[in-house]
Amino acid sequence: MLESQHHLIFYPEDRTKLDECTRRRPAAGEPCSLPTAILVPHASYDRVCEALHRSFEHVAMLKPSKVVFLGPLHQEVLAEHEPAFLFTPRAEGIRVAGVEHVFDAALAAELCTRFKTQVMREDSYFIEEPAFELTLPFIQSYFPGTAVLPILSGSCDKAQLAIYTQVIKQITDLDDKVLFIVSANANALLPAFEAAKHAKAFRDALSQGTSLCEGLRMHAISSCNTAALDAVGRQHWAAGGWNIVGLYRDGIQQQDIFAESDENEKRVWHISAVLGAAHANQ
Repeated sequence: MLESQHHLIFYPEDRTKLDECTRRRPAAGEPCSLPTAILVPHASYDRVCEALHRSFEHVAMLKPSKVVFLGPLHQEVLAEHEPAFLFTPRAEGIRVAGVEHVFDAALAAELCTRFKTQVMREDSYFIEEPAFELTLPFIQSYFPGTAVLPILSGSCDKAQLAIYTQVIKQITDLDDKVLFIVSANANALLPAFEAAKHAKAFRDALSQGTSLCEGLRMHAISSCNTAALDAVGRQHWAAGGWNIVGLYRDGIQQQDIFAESDENEKRVWHISAVLGAAHANQ
């Protein structure tokens, strides 16, 4: 059983306070069907709590059989683990604020069997990455008792992205009642004007269905986890496109992405979005 590593920094350690922060809210938006995906940010709760709720509210009416979390891997993959580039835990679960959450070991084993050299069960990467740990209490609040499997990945080349796309397809071939949760911020920590430019490019690529990995390669986008977004976006059930449901800066919802040209403070924008054929882009 993995132990939480990122409480206090990213979310409350106290169970009562954590439950208050993550308490399920009523469903919002138009009904959608499974499989589908939501985009959530990762940062401390004082900056992303409202954005997390905003995404989860738009799928709160669903009853997925499992939740697959697609998170970023900011660290380098160890040479001894290559050519694997997709990582899922070896541990049976994780303990957060005194509550044990068990992983979908059967799905992990199935993926590792079908993609023997690309998918690997390895705990060490999860110890360093906070995104899944801070999102898990929301998953359990909105979908209590639902099986969960986290997968982490870094940037991918074209061949790896093709495999990642196959992995997502394999998951839905096995069970199409899946909710995918993609964790990514709209931009890296940059001076405000540059941050806004990158966040707009990220939002526009999502809305238009263009490749985020290509935007990253061209240095127009600085977001992490573009590979997961592109792999999901290539699925046939993703044809409806992304619906942007919230833009946030410093934890406050904004009407648009903006910055003054002489603003020097570094910023990260956070975007809430939901994917599905029933959703039209705004």
